[in-house]
Amino acid sequence: MKPERVDARDVLDPNAKTARTLSARIVGHFVHCGPDAWDDYIFEPLAAGEPIAVMADVPVQTEGEGACFRMRRRGEVVRLEWLPAEGELPDVADRQAAFATTCVRPWGEDPGRGAAAVIAEKLTQTPPKPSLD
Repeated sequence: MKPERVDARDVLDPNAKTARTLSARIVGHFVHCGPDAWDDYIFEPLAAGEPIAVMADVPVQTEGEGACFRMRRRGEVVRLEWLPAEGELPDVADRQAAFATTCVRPWGEDPGRGAAAVIAEKLTQTPPKPSLD
């Protein structure tokens, strides 16, 4: 099986914050393929990851499958799987849907103005008229 390779710019793009404290199990972590910051990452799964408590308001990246998410922990990016408490997940419920509605809320960085917008604004401003006094 080919290892999962992730671009360095995409290894952690938070798109949500945890809505409450929750329990999760670490299923693996991402490691650099090379010595430089821009080198890709490879996902290394863990056979039996440790369960941890994830506090509320932690930036995370939700994943498209299951109740998995990524977050930064102790200087590395880890992939975790939500561990619902006893009775928290109905028998017929979809784990991913339950996780999305009860554990996280959408979040993103406020977009900053780019350099092009700042330059365009400066160019459209009219300079002050010189005083003849």
